[in-house]
Amino acid sequence: MAKRNYLKIHSSARAVWTKRLLIAGAVLVSVIALWKFIVGEMGVVKYYRMSAHARELRSEIEHLKKDNVRLSKDVAALKTDAAFLERMARDKIGLSRPGEVVYYYGDPRQ
Repeated sequence: MAKRNYLKIHSSARAVWTKRLLIAGAVLVSVIALWKFIVGEMGVVKYYRMSAHARELRSEIEHLKKDNVRLSKDVAALKTDAAFLERMARDKIGLSRPGEVVYYYGDPRQ
């Protein structure tokens, strides 16, 4: 009867289990890293949300710049143009000259 070397068989089984454990650990670390990359604190999802928010802010800045230019023109016209000043007083405040009758159409709250 031949002698079996149980230590050699046991070490090869240990090597197989060690290899399997290392592969499982590498897969687990890879899955966690991928999850952090996609959904993490600075992941892809947050990047797209932040870029959309940045686009909205740029659009709002452009709109506010246009309003600022328009209001600057209005201020300059109010300082220099008497006809513009009168028109604004009539339209915005509702002033009228003596003897004039003002008719309002539509919603009186505006």
